[in-house]
Amino acid sequence: MTDSYGGIVIDIVFLGTGGSIPTAGRNHPSIVVRHSGWNLMLDCGEDTQRQFEMAGLGQNKKMCILISHMHGDHVLGLGGLLLRFSLLGRIKPLEIYGPPELIPYVKMNQATINLGTTFKTTVYGIKSGILFNVDNLQIRAFEVDHRGLAFGYELTYQRPTGEFNPEEAKKIGVPKGPLWGKLADGKSVKLVNGTEISPDDVTSPKPQPLKIVYTGDTRPCDTLREAANGANVLISEAMYSSEHSDLAEERGHMTAASAAQVAKSSRVGMLVVTHYSPRYEIGQSILDEAQAIFPNTILASDMMRMKLNADGKTMVSNHRTG
Repeated sequence: MTDSYGGIVIDIVFLGTGGSIPTAGRNHPSIVVRHSGWNLMLDCGEDTQRQFEMAGLGQNKKMCILISHMHGDHVLGLGGLLLRFSLLGRIKPLEIYGPPELIPYVKMNQATINLGTTFKTTVYGIKSGILFNVDNLQIRAFEVDHRGLAFGYELTYQRPTGEFNPEEAKKIGVPKGPLWGKLADGKSVKLVNGTEISPDDVTSPKPQPLKIVYTGDTRPCDTLREAANGANVLISEAMYSSEHSDLAEERGHMTAASAAQVAKSSRVGMLVVTHYSPRYEIGQSILDEAQAIFPNTILASDMMRMKLNADGKTMVSNHRTG
């Protein structure tokens, strides 16, 4: 993943896109956002460990796991993933974030591993707010409207500078070499004569930030609309079609139409609908319903990959548009 201006910044890998019950072609929910050598996992449903291996994401990368809520289809894969990492000798630490109930749950899973994990695992019970930053990408949790405590996640990448202008650097006396690299990375430098040069002196204006929003499970709610505002990509559950809107309301989910309405009102760039019920088989009715309201909608599928450039362009492979 390239951090250069206009290059690929974020790679999104959909490991599991099913809802409630895994099927032959769709596993429980799990998505990995890859950025600057990090694997940032959103939920960890059953059999995530096998999908993770098939996707070739690397067993010993810098990594954190973000759990939306404590329902089984979003957490049942944690034990297997911890076991797999231990058996394969992972040594890098792992951080896991989610509702406070996640702490004893992870401890219970760790206890089932014969010799314990081979790496340090830290679990955080969270509240809404900014969790951490990794290489110019900020992760924020926001509470949503499901059954019990549940979170969505907002991931925002802001490049520290615009495009570096070597001619301007030469013009103001910055010698070619390491100082150029520091300025391009957003760091001020001092010349031998004591003059301090700011990145703004030799770069174009910063590009717009990139934003990815993941709903977890939720009814439509204001916190989601706020988080999704202007997002490049909204990854939204769409458990039901409008035919079953009564079930969506009762069970704390969205219909495909309500997901599309959130995308439209929040002016997102692309909507990815996922986590739909097995009753809809290949999901054509879910896709059709969403596209009727928000045309730039795609249906997530297991092993689908999406690449997001610094200029906001998206490239998607292994998906259906209709």
